[in-house]
Amino acid sequence: MVDKGVCIRFYKRKDIQQAMVEHALNKEIGVRYGDGFGKRPDMIMYPQEVLELALKGVTSFHGSEELWDNPLSISSNMSRKELDEMRIGWDLVLDIDCPDWEISKLTTHLFIKALKDNGIKEISCKFSGNKGFHIGVPFEVFPKEVADKKTKDIFPEGPKKIAQYLLNIITTRYVQVKENKIFFDNDYSFTLSELKEKFGEQKFLINKCLKCKKEIKEAKKEIIEFICPRCDQKIVGDQNFLKCEKCNILMNKMEHTKSLCPCGSNEYNSIFDPLSIIEVDTILISSRHLFRMPYSLHEKSGLVSLPIDPDKVMQFEKKMAHPNTVTISDITFMDRNISGESGRRLLLNALDFEVKIEEERDYGREMKFEEVRIESPIQEDFFPPCIKQILTNGLIDGKKRAIFILSNFLGKIGWEKKEIELYLLKWNREKNSNPLRDNYIITQMKTFVAGAKLPPNCSNEAYYKDLGVCHSDALCGRLKNPTNYTILRWKRWLRDREDDKKSKKDDDGKESKEDKKNKSKVNQKNEELKANKNNENKEDEISKEKENKN
Repeated sequence: MVDKGVCIRFYKRKDIQQAMVEHALNKEIGVRYGDGFGKRPDMIMYPQEVLELALKGVTSFHGSEELWDNPLSISSNMSRKELDEMRIGWDLVLDIDCPDWEISKLTTHLFIKALKDNGIKEISCKFSGNKGFHIGVPFEVFPKEVADKKTKDIFPEGPKKIAQYLLNIITTRYVQVKENKIFFDNDYSFTLSELKEKFGEQKFLINKCLKCKKEIKEAKKEIIEFICPRCDQKIVGDQNFLKCEKCNILMNKMEHTKSLCPCGSNEYNSIFDPLSIIEVDTILISSRHLFRMPYSLHEKSGLVSLPIDPDKVMQFEKKMAHPNTVTISDITFMDRNISGESGRRLLLNALDFEVKIEEERDYGREMKFEEVRIESPIQEDFFPPCIKQILTNGLIDGKKRAIFILSNFLGKIGWEKKEIELYLLKWNREKNSNPLRDNYIITQMKTFVAGAKLPPNCSNEAYYKDLGVCHSDALCGRLKNPTNYTILRWKRWLRDREDDKKSKKDDDGKESKEDKKNKSKVNQKNEELKANKNNENKEDEISKEKENKN
């Protein structure tokens, strides 16, 4: 724990006080008393406040990533909307933390390189005070609005998406795997055994499918499959031979290689997994989270969170941050004296990257749909409201988009290509007041492959919402694609039908209570009649015996 005397001597310096106050502008401030935090929210407005707090036992100072109109008015009970109204901006702060000092410096260097490659000039960096670094980009470099939203309100999702995007750049552009060696930015390399010495037994490489870009978790393996030549039943096993239980004949034995990836591809690349050694504290990118202010001391190390030249991270050593030797330089963490919007490209690229991730997820969903066996086309009763709206009322504008939606939708729910073409031609003629030419639909269907693609997702505003056909019901809100809606309702119907059949069968095999009661009465009556008859027979026999004696 840092000595109290060291804290007072360091925070007593006028240059340190001034630098900290300048950074604290429009930020919520939190202070730490050794192991505990002070009350929040707080602010620092005057240099002498730094020393006054140090005299009360404060060991370190922490500031918010967000910028506020009035930090003292913030409350933990506020809603997202209320916080958005009070927030005037946010700084991008990447907290790089790693147990290995050299890897920590290298990771910081790669993030700075990725920012530069995206056109950011106003990059600042500081030593965190212990094991890592903070990289900063001031809010002023970003546009005031993006994608029809105020940039100040895109928090914390904005900076989180930027962190994801930068991490992807590092993995795909700056890291290469060659002959059991991992190269970082061409100039730095480690063998897998060297990384294991630093981080222990971890999985540093992952295999990614070249087709669907997903991680391949299962190794390629040989499987044995038995197929009945009569009923086509399939069974996977390792026996020498197998007999079909249904047909009582020997099954055909087939040996083949199982695909590495569920998509059917066997081609992949081995790439470095950055998360195996790189730790980016995404918890920092959350509302009201604080990070150590520049020139604040660190309790554990006793070192200063010192601003440094972003271009000289690899040359930085911890001893440079000793409180007795630290001087204030012209290097500022989060310099706001800037002009222009150099961050526009970075923010747009990050948001676009998120869209691409969603597209990859959509591809994964398409693969899952292949697992659903549809024996015959699913009919209109199971269609979602948006599709029914298009089919029932037709369209004035957007008919070509509707053809794209309907063809892919119908193809995914079991309709054949010719069925879809005839259905669309009839819909176009009967429902649209100004129909498309038949030739347009026929031409589109020539290259169409039924079941190859999903229709656009519900969130794609260029389709359902723009066409004015999005009238969601309770089920729609839980799903992302119209096909999901139909498949789910159809599967529920199949399940309910099977339940009804089973229930009817059970009912046919069971007797009602009344039937049982009546049957019991009949049986009882029969037993009584039988007993009476037996008694009568006995009386006759006795009478005959008497007659014979006489």
